[in-house]
Amino acid sequence: MDNIKILDCTLRDGGWVNQFRFGTEVMQDILQSAEKAGAEFVELGYLDRNLGASKGESRYCGFEAVASNGMAAHTRPEVLHCVMIDCGKYPAEQIPEVSEGCGIDAIRLCFHKDAADEALRMGQRILEKGYRLLLQPMVTTRYSDEEFEALIRKTQETLPGLMAFYIVDSFGVMNREEVSRRVQLADRTLAPGILLGVHLHNNRDLAFANAMEALRSVSPGRQLLIDCTMSGIGKGAGNLRTEDFAEYLNMEYGKAYDVELLCTTALRVMDPLKKQYHWGSHPSYALTARYRVTPTYADLFYWEKRVSLQELERLLVHMPEEKKDSFDRDFALRYYETMTGAGK
Repeated sequence: MDNIKILDCTLRDGGWVNQFRFGTEVMQDILQSAEKAGAEFVELGYLDRNLGASKGESRYCGFEAVASNGMAAHTRPEVLHCVMIDCGKYPAEQIPEVSEGCGIDAIRLCFHKDAADEALRMGQRILEKGYRLLLQPMVTTRYSDEEFEALIRKTQETLPGLMAFYIVDSFGVMNREEVSRRVQLADRTLAPGILLGVHLHNNRDLAFANAMEALRSVSPGRQLLIDCTMSGIGKGAGNLRTEDFAEYLNMEYGKAYDVELLCTTALRVMDPLKKQYHWGSHPSYALTARYRVTPTYADLFYWEKRVSLQELERLLVHMPEEKKDSFDRDFALRYYETMTGAGK
């Protein structure tokens, strides 16, 4: 039971739905509810020097913005507060020493495959500054098993003191067999004491099934850290739902999360957002999973430009491989106009 932990990333992954503009009161509400409900980790949002804000948004311009939004205090002192940094979007030299009262206990560092060496160097800097480090290689399916194992071994050699290493299904494409294989590979390669993180998206409506598979596949001695969000809020089809997964862990693994509090907060906070924004399972996102493309392209082509599902599939089939992992709006608009003749 103690080897299974939840990381609620509503404020971070959910921020892609509303451009991170939750407002300070809602941000504090989500944080306090997740802590009181028993989540062992809560992610406060992103750090982005160029796009971040100082107030009212969970994408922060700097470390000081976390405290200025009232996000520094811990309702339960044992809960770890995290922020995410996308490698290359926050200068390593501007990361301050960890300090009491700053509100940030750990940094989740995410990176694409071609930036692994840069991420390991930045990870060293983060550890030197006194933060716990959670390493998140995005789009795990881009790695062969051999490449993924090699990355784990190199990470452990480079980053002694690493807290967690992640399997990341960025586009919701993994099935149960893939999850099981990667969990077992990482489990036997990671040193004892390092948490194995699992981050799932719901593009094929498999996030819950894949989370259960991760639980079944990990060895009894390995601590497993599962990401989830309230109401499943997140990019495209969204994420594993915190309230549903917490209920499952209560029933099957003897955990004691306050599911009623999670459900109440999800209804109070997320229902108004659902009236303004969309997320959740949809054929357009299933198509992005089929062709292993970030679902943001579906947001543009299907939801904004109103192409048909057949036309969306044609756009995804012919998309250049190097553009699939990260959304490029300028490219996407040019590509849309070229492929559909809309610019003529």
